Amino acid sequence: MRVFLYSVAGIPLLIADGVLLYALAPRLAERFTPLEGLALLGGASAYAALHLLLRKPERMYLWGHELTHLAVAKLFLRDVHGFHITSRSGGKVVIDRTNVAIDLAPYAIPLYNALLLFPAALLRGKHPYAGSAYLGAAAFLFTMHLHFSAEGFLDGQPDVRRSGRVFSAAVVLLSLLLWLPCLAAPVTRGGFRALPSFYRDWAGEGMDLARMLLARGLALYSP
Repeated sequence: MRVFLYSVAGIPLLIADGVLLYALAPRLAERFTPLEGLALLGGASAYAALHLLLRKPERMYLWGHELTHLAVAKLFLRDVHGFHITSRSGGKVVIDRTNVAIDLAPYAIPLYNALLLFPAALLRGKHPYAGSAYLGAAAFLFTMHLHFSAEGFLDGQPDVRRSGRVFSAAVVLLSLLLWLPCLAAPVTRGGFRALPSFYRDWAGEGMDLARMLLARGLALYSP
């Protein structure tokens, strides 16, 4: 019953995710120069090449995944009884009890990208190629995060099964969408100070788009 109720709640949230993604994509695209776009493409391609031609950085991802579980569990004042990462069984954090936030945090928070924000903010405007280097590294790390998160959903990890894949996917997608403007801030005009207005305008456009879609949907069923 829990999974069913969460899944029902996840359906409108997934629709909202689609609306926000539709509104976000052109807003973000126009903030990057062609050179910065190439840096993003290069970073994503570098991860794909590493994954396909050499080996996927599974151990690196596992450390970030389990550390995120651990940090969020501590935020909720949970007792941590164990922390394990092995090449055979993967990673595991043993806590007294969990919740939705603890379960989904490693998928919803791109930890390595968040950590990369600190040096990027410090180097902003101090080197002509710092922005492109940051975007390449950020694209590499974000692509890695998306790949392993998708694997977790497809494999049916217990983290996502407890609340159902529909609800979990909706929450994770919303969180990642909210992260994207923040991750782009080190190289965009206005930087972090422009984020409040960016989020406000984005939300307003999303609401307008949702109202338009609702009106069109109602018009289809009106006599």
